[in-house]
Amino acid sequence: MTGVLQHAWVSFILSAAETLILYWLCGNFLHRRLRSAPQYAAGILIYFVFQWMTYWFHAPLFSMCIFYCTFTILISCMFFTDALRTKVLTAYLFVVLNYACKLLSAVLVRLFHNEPLPSEPSFLIQSPLAQMAACVLFFFFTLLLILFRNMRKSHKDALYGAISFLVPSGILFTTIQIFHMKNRVSNFYLEISCILFCSSMFLFYLVDDYAIIDEESQKNMIADKLLHMQSSYYQKVEDSQREITALRHDLKKHLHSLVVFLKSGQYEEALDYIEQIYQSANGMKVPLSGGNSMVNILVNNAQQQAAASDIPLTANIMVPPKLPIENVDLCIILGNLLDNALEACIRMKKQSKRFIHTEIRCQKAFLIISISNSYNGQFRKDGNRYESVKLGEKYCGIGLSNVSTVVRKYKGDMKISHDESVFTVTVMLPLSPGLRPIDSPH
Repeated sequence: MTGVLQHAWVSFILSAAETLILYWLCGNFLHRRLRSAPQYAAGILIYFVFQWMTYWFHAPLFSMCIFYCTFTILISCMFFTDALRTKVLTAYLFVVLNYACKLLSAVLVRLFHNEPLPSEPSFLIQSPLAQMAACVLFFFFTLLLILFRNMRKSHKDALYGAISFLVPSGILFTTIQIFHMKNRVSNFYLEISCILFCSSMFLFYLVDDYAIIDEESQKNMIADKLLHMQSSYYQKVEDSQREITALRHDLKKHLHSLVVFLKSGQYEEALDYIEQIYQSANGMKVPLSGGNSMVNILVNNAQQQAAASDIPLTANIMVPPKLPIENVDLCIILGNLLDNALEACIRMKKQSKRFIHTEIRCQKAFLIISISNSYNGQFRKDGNRYESVKLGEKYCGIGLSNVSTVVRKYKGDMKISHDESVFTVTVMLPLSPGLRPIDSPH
C-alpha cells in the first residue's frame, strides 16, 4: 500500500511539473487568447490528467508520442493567437525536447546503476529516478531556451551568435565521443538523444525566426498605417491653408459689405451677414498643428473617426516637437489607447453620453498620456490584465498587452482606473535626454 501511495505521489508531482513546463514554454513563445482563460485552464487540466495516466500505468517511452503531439498541438492552436506555423512548431519543440530529456536521463541513470537497456527505445520504461532526472533536465533546457530567446529580444547579438555556434558544436562533439564507447546499445540510445536535442535546437531557431518575421510584419503594418495617416493629415493641412487663404482674400469684400450695410442703417442685414461669415469660418476644420507632428497625426486621425461616429473628442496637448520615443512605439501606445476608447464609445447604446478626453503633456521629466472615455460598464479582465479587442484586425486581443510591452521598454508606468461609466488609462514615460529603450542596442 505504501508503495502504491508513493507511486501515486511521484506520478502526481512529475505530471504537475511537466504540465507547468508546458504552460511556461507556451506562455513565453506564444500569445494567449485572454477570452478563453477558463477553456485554457480546462485544456491544461486535461493534459495533466493524460500525463498522470502515462506515469501511473508505466507507459513505455515512445508509446504515447502521437498523443503528446496531438494534445500539445490542440492546446497551442485553440488557445493562442500566433500564426499556425509558429503554434505547431512550438508544440513540436515541447514534445521533442521532452523526449530528448527523458531518453538521456534514462540512459544516464541505467548506466550509473549498471542496468541493461532494452534493444529498442520503444520498450523502455523509465524508473522513478530517471523520470525525476528527466523532469529536472527538461526544466533546465526549457529555461535555457527562454533565456536564449530573451538574449535575441535584448539585442545581445554577440552572445546570441556565440551560443548559436557553441550549442550545435557541443552536441556534435558529444555525438563523436559516443562512437568511442564500447556499449553499442548505449551508443544507439545516446545517438537518438543527440538527434532529438539537435531537432529541438532546429525547432527553436525556426520558432524564433518566425517570431521575428511576425514582429517585423506587425511593425510594417504599423508603419503603413502611419504613412497613410501622415498623408491624410498633410492633405488636410493643405486644404485648411487654402480655406484660410481664401478667407483672407475675401476679407476686404466682407468688410466693405459690412460698412455699406452699417452706413445705410441696415443693421439687421449687417448682423445676418456677420452670422454667415461666422458660420463659414466656424465650419472650417483646422487639423492640430504645432508640437510633435506624430502626436498631431494620431490625435487628428482619432478626431476624424470620432466625428464620423458622432463622438465628442477633446484634446489638450502640450508636448515639444521632438520626443525620445520612436514613432512606431508612439503609434502603438497612443494609437491603441485611442482605438480602445473609440470602440468603447461605439459599443454604448446611449449616444448622448459618449465622450473621449485626451491629455498629452510633459511634466517634469515625464511624458504623460491620459485618455478617459465613456463606456458601458463592461470590460474583460484576466487576472491583473485588461483585455482589449481589435475587431477585424490580424492581431486581436493584444492591444493593451502591446502598450504595456512598449511602456516597459522605456521603463515607464501604466495605470488603469475606472468606475461604472468612465474608463481611464494613464501612461508615464521618462524623457531623460540620455534615455535608451531597455532593449535597444548600445
